[in-house]
Amino acid sequence: MDSVTVSIESLQEFQVQEVSLDGQETYTKPLSMSESLAKLAHKIDFTKPEGEEIDGALADEDKDTKKADVKEESPAVQAVQWPWESVHSKLRCALTEISVLSDILHICRWAKDPRYMVLDPVSQEPTQSKQIIQLLDKKKSLGVAASVLKSGANRMMRQPLNATTASPQKSQHQNDFHADLLRLRQHWRLKKVGSNILGDLSFRTAGSRFWHNGTFEVTKITDVDCDATEKKNVTPLKVTIPSDIEGTSHIQVLIQEGEAEIATASLSQPSRSRVSADAHWQERLEAAQTVLFCKEVFAQIAREAVQLRSPVPHIVVGNQIFCTLFPGVRLCLALCHNTSMDSQVGTQSYRTGLKCRYHLGYQIEPLRQPNHSHALEHSLHQLLRELHRSNLSGTTPRPITASLTVSKKRRLAGPQAISRKELTDSQQGECLLEKVLKQAKHIVLRKRVADVINQLSSDLQDPVILVHWSAHTQPLVSTAKIHISTSGYEQMAMILLQLTVEVDQIRVLCKDGRVIHANYEQQQLKDLLRCQISQHQIACVFSLSKSMNMHVLHYNLHLGVGSASKLGNASSVLISTHHGQRTLAVRSDPLNGIRVQVKGCKNPHDTEQKSNVVTDPKWETIMTDYREVDMDRIPGRTFVNKMELLMAVLAS
Repeated sequence: MDSVTVSIESLQEFQVQEVSLDGQETYTKPLSMSESLAKLAHKIDFTKPEGEEIDGALADEDKDTKKADVKEESPAVQAVQWPWESVHSKLRCALTEISVLSDILHICRWAKDPRYMVLDPVSQEPTQSKQIIQLLDKKKSLGVAASVLKSGANRMMRQPLNATTASPQKSQHQNDFHADLLRLRQHWRLKKVGSNILGDLSFRTAGSRFWHNGTFEVTKITDVDCDATEKKNVTPLKVTIPSDIEGTSHIQVLIQEGEAEIATASLSQPSRSRVSADAHWQERLEAAQTVLFCKEVFAQIAREAVQLRSPVPHIVVGNQIFCTLFPGVRLCLALCHNTSMDSQVGTQSYRTGLKCRYHLGYQIEPLRQPNHSHALEHSLHQLLRELHRSNLSGTTPRPITASLTVSKKRRLAGPQAISRKELTDSQQGECLLEKVLKQAKHIVLRKRVADVINQLSSDLQDPVILVHWSAHTQPLVSTAKIHISTSGYEQMAMILLQLTVEVDQIRVLCKDGRVIHANYEQQQLKDLLRCQISQHQIACVFSLSKSMNMHVLHYNLHLGVGSASKLGNASSVLISTHHGQRTLAVRSDPLNGIRVQVKGCKNPHDTEQKSNVVTDPKWETIMTDYREVDMDRIPGRTFVNKMELLMAVLAS
């Protein structure tokens, strides 16, 4: 609202005349500045336009002069009003109008029925300020384009016109940059951010949630470095990799039992074990991605080692992780990162946790030990890929979990409805460290089984123990078949055992269908095999006696008489010759070995004086006591071969 200009002279013209009670003037008092300003503000009409306001102000002045003359004549006394009364009333009216406008906007915005009150859109015409802004934007864009054209022209001017040999090389140099950039885009993800070209080395598109972004920058080598690149035959494309993932890296896995090594594995890329600073960009990027992969694997395993509860707590110290598999057996994982780009051995700086002869500070690449586990190395690669896949694509929700589209009655109905416990168990999966520990336990247990069988086969020449390991195995299950037989007598008796090596137990399936479970202790499997060998010897004697037409009086694999065996049960067989004059008793104990005893009639050629009282010849066939046979003095390669000779002598 326009203001009204008032001069100081007009403010000084107002005077106040005091009138006495009898109507006579006494004296005239001039008005102050504030009182005059309040009086003039009272005369302003804020509802009239500018021209009408000025005319109204002049008319009010004429009326005031006339009223002043009337006041001089009238003896009445007029009361003085509050000087800001008009301003107060105007502000009150403005507040009322604003409140009404706020109520209208509230009704238009939050009314339940949109047809109750609708506001018409206001067409905005382009103002002059917007045109100025558009003009400035166009000017800025033209300036950027002009700078690009000017820089290109300056590069063309710097090239020599008469050099016929130099220009093809530089043109080829520029073409090689774009060709390398095209090849780089075929293998790696690139994006342009402003004037920079950035690439991505991470596995986030595959489902990774690692904190490192794996960003590298692609630039072109400047003209200053052109001569150096041509001499070294390096591409004009330059790749800048972050310092924390530059170099080479691998994860060393070691399973130890005391000071002995059971198995080793290395998560690395052998072709990228040596990368120099002048290497091709493809080799450097692959090595950097391997470093990122190893760091992600180690970070995931270290986080799970801290969170996972175990009877023996896991230890995480720096770049080392120690986990206990069995009593006296532990798993060691170490992250080795070579940050130096020099190819010499002496300048290597490895960050590793394995000490003594496992410290890789003096090695360029991890050594492959004779007991290297390729299955564990493959599993380390595969387990992280499975984790990425599970993060990227989850399982399809079942009807019991679809609480938004299926009602509660339908979710809980049916005879095959899943309980809360079953649903919780199905959603809880194994972490990465648990899978690694299970595979490591399986490797240790499988090696223990192989060692026990090899030791028994080397200690016992008779019988022969043959083992056939299945080539088609699983990461947590291995199977083997054991054949126990005697050389030369394979058709008489053979014991077949099928071993199933799992994570922390061994299942043994016998020939008669019995299933025996053994834990991770080596002594249990050794005792079981000794019992089977003892029974095999008795079974061979039993089959041999039948083939030699001898009578079997007693045959028992679990003997209940005699002294008790400290390990398992003793087995025995009692055989009689075809003419009944000789009896052969064989007893086999898993710990004490085999004892052979013979019982026969009195020798008719004996020179001992016969009794005059007993003259009947039938009493001469009475058996004598059992006498033990020294099997070491009987010729023969195996126990069954010696028994065959002994039976032949007794039957003659």
